[in-house]
Amino acid sequence: MVADMDLSLPLRSLVPSLDSDVLAVLAGTESSLGATQIARLAARGSRPGILSVLDRLIEHGLVLSRPTNKGHVYQLNRGHLLAPMLLATLEIRVRLLELLREGVADLDPLPVHVSIFGSFARGEGNADSDIDLLLVTATDEGRHEEQWVSRLRRFEDQVFAATGNRLEPLVLSAEAMGKAIRAGEPIVESLVADSVVLFGPTFGQLVKQEAAEA
Repeated sequence: MVADMDLSLPLRSLVPSLDSDVLAVLAGTESSLGATQIARLAARGSRPGILSVLDRLIEHGLVLSRPTNKGHVYQLNRGHLLAPMLLATLEIRVRLLELLREGVADLDPLPVHVSIFGSFARGEGNADSDIDLLLVTATDEGRHEEQWVSRLRRFEDQVFAATGNRLEPLVLSAEAMGKAIRAGEPIVESLVADSVVLFGPTFGQLVKQEAAEA
């Protein structure tokens, strides 16, 4: 069974402990940070807990420590053999977006708009999150054809194999999307605010277009 990936902090899938949060903070900057700064930037953990983690990571050579007038500051040891793996986890979101764009490009006929929305789009996803995908098709016909359904299922399988998280597609025709916009459906506001476009115009542009044609 494939385990779900933590979409907001992929490193947590490899290192479930507080170490992953500390390493993610240090991997995200080349600056030296104090323990209080790390605690503020980390997604979880208290300052004493983070200090304990830092001591352990220093012992393993992954983190460098330097004394200052106000205490110690810490920095990821980018020369460590494990550092490239840690830094690569910061690119997981970008690589996943590329995978999603490739999957969209394989659909035939192509939708007129595709975007992700929900927790992953907001950067708040976790190991229990699905990847919500909105696909707007030109008509309501092509998406019921065997080729479309087959390629969409293959797309879902590719995402699941790569992440362990399920792709949840919401497929609407342009007409149905227009009706939702005109009706002011709750999802519309969320899509305008949070959606990340993979193909076609932004969702905000779709709303403006619908308003212009009304």
